Amino acid sequence: MIRQCRTPKRREFLTGITTVSAATIFSSTLQNQALARILSTPPQTEGPFYPVLKPLDQDADLTMVGNSGKRATGDLLLVQGQVLTPNDSPVTNALVEIWQTNAWGRYQDRRDRSDMPWDPNFQGYGHATTDANGAYAFRTIRPAGYGQGYFRRTPHIHFRISGSYFDRLTTQMYFAGETENANDGPLNRISDSATRKRLIVDLQPVQEQGTRMWRGLFNIVLGKNLP
Repeated sequence: MIRQCRTPKRREFLTGITTVSAATIFSSTLQNQALARILSTPPQTEGPFYPVLKPLDQDADLTMVGNSGKRATGDLLLVQGQVLTPNDSPVTNALVEIWQTNAWGRYQDRRDRSDMPWDPNFQGYGHATTDANGAYAFRTIRPAGYGQGYFRRTPHIHFRISGSYFDRLTTQMYFAGETENANDGPLNRISDSATRKRLIVDLQPVQEQGTRMWRGLFNIVLGKNLP
């Protein structure tokens, strides 16, 4: 099957991100991320393109499909964080799923009728399981916005977090500095600016395995229904 075929560099990455330590992830934690450790992450709409038919290749590296060796178009992006309880305890073995548009603003889903290009090298969806520190990590590309007028969406990544002993959370992650943030409908339905800010991440340039990419740190704090 496709997902059993890995290039050496991709296998090295997938092995590495499953053992990322909390200290590494949060070496540059900012004040808004510290606040996110106390207040729960606000839920957001799932959107129309949660993948009903998931790709054969659905691991934590969305930048390449199978063993083609061809990388998706766009700026590489490393998304890392922890899934936490409101009292700052890590949530282990939580399933974290993400899905997003490609670099042109089209979902890798045939239900998306956009005339933007389809990227055959972009996975579009991935999942990971949190480790003992509640940590997760994905390698992907920076998504583009899409739509027109009132229905214009700013760039974002969809998240779904589920587990055996807490209610599922669906939310979205946004990027600081995007001009379209000010007019995005789902983001601005959150009237409280401090709450809204918990969904917006700052990107920092990093080197990962000799490759330049951006990194965003996104903590996800579940609601108060946890034991």
